[in-house]
Amino acid sequence: MAQLSFDALSQAEANHIELYSNPEMFELELERIFYSTWVYIAHDSEIPDAGDFKTTFVGRVPVVLTRDADNQVNLLINRCTHRGSTVCAEERGNRQQFVCPYHAWTFDLDGGLDGVGLPSGYNEGEIDYQALSLQKIARWDSYRGFIFATLSPTARSFDEHIGEAKKYIDYYCDLSPTGKITVGATGIYKQKYEGNWKIQLEGSVEGYHVWHTHKNAIDVMARDVPLMKDYPRLPVKAYDLGYGHNIIENYTLTEEQVHQRWPEGFVDSLVSAHGRERAMNALRHRFNLVIFPNFALLEYHVRVIRPLAVDQTEVRTYHTSLVGAPEEMNIRRVREHEFFYGPAGFGGPDDYVIFDRIQRGYRAWGSEWVLFNRGYKSEQTDENGIRSGQHTQETQQRAPYYEYRRLMSISGEENALSEFLPLAGQQEAAK
Repeated sequence: MAQLSFDALSQAEANHIELYSNPEMFELELERIFYSTWVYIAHDSEIPDAGDFKTTFVGRVPVVLTRDADNQVNLLINRCTHRGSTVCAEERGNRQQFVCPYHAWTFDLDGGLDGVGLPSGYNEGEIDYQALSLQKIARWDSYRGFIFATLSPTARSFDEHIGEAKKYIDYYCDLSPTGKITVGATGIYKQKYEGNWKIQLEGSVEGYHVWHTHKNAIDVMARDVPLMKDYPRLPVKAYDLGYGHNIIENYTLTEEQVHQRWPEGFVDSLVSAHGRERAMNALRHRFNLVIFPNFALLEYHVRVIRPLAVDQTEVRTYHTSLVGAPEEMNIRRVREHEFFYGPAGFGGPDDYVIFDRIQRGYRAWGSEWVLFNRGYKSEQTDENGIRSGQHTQETQQRAPYYEYRRLMSISGEENALSEFLPLAGQQEAAK
């Protein structure tokens, strides 16, 4: 491996297994991807009221998202500025302040240091309250309630980054008559698998395996959506949306099929709320959308990919509901989600077993490449540079790696993989 340049390990049609199995590569991914580009944090419906908070991670960095008394959203590093303990351990909740469990340093929801334990022990000038506030993540932004952030001051603008994905987020949210959704209010669960984070990134838009791995699910789904009987031959596509984002169309309904699938009153309510064109776009399209590197938006849930180690990944699944929709529609969303993605569902558990088996297979000798060449020669590119292919091909699996290679590139003498620069060293050099 020491003689191979990074470019030699990731090509358009294949990745070397070092990208999935080398711990040094994983550390470099955290530095050059998760700490250098926009990552998904949360949805604003998860902190609707003053005092609400949610803890999560940017790579390994613990962060806490808050809504303060002035209804302002703050994104803070979850680390006491005294001796380093996280100031909040709960995943979600509501409180007025965060109190460090070690020495009772107390922070407001905007990060400001409000007080310290046993203050009489400090001499004048030893505490700078402003300087010792919780560190803020200054660059965060949102679209339709989905909040993203970056630790990098030089990353592209969020508006440019989200780019072509906006259209599909609009389709997703416009399935609500109010244009709003809730994330996690109707269910959250977590799944760990013994495999690299990129396996889930690829698997979130995997159309090739569905007809075989999920055959029983397809057979049952076809009772309500007959076109699923012919899933491998459906006239739908997958797209590379740029910047690592990608989408697979699961199916696209005709207007007649829209009225077969959705209750007439629900269709009428969306047309009344959004106009016919927007309503039909929302009703016709079912898709899986990936926003690189850690976010996927599926029909009934938000999927957040959390890298833990080179061969350990946590996936957090947040069920979504439609604000203002009839109760029976949201109940239906829960039941259809449970059918495929629930812990005892027809689809999700199969995938995680496969992910474990993939990582196990990467330990084998003699076969060192992970292939993504299906449909490469027939892939098309439109006038806007959007690549597309048939949905069971691998355009969508190739898509993240164009951005991956850009972010991971190391120039000049540092291009040899034996010359990894640890994040800690980078940070020290930057001081």
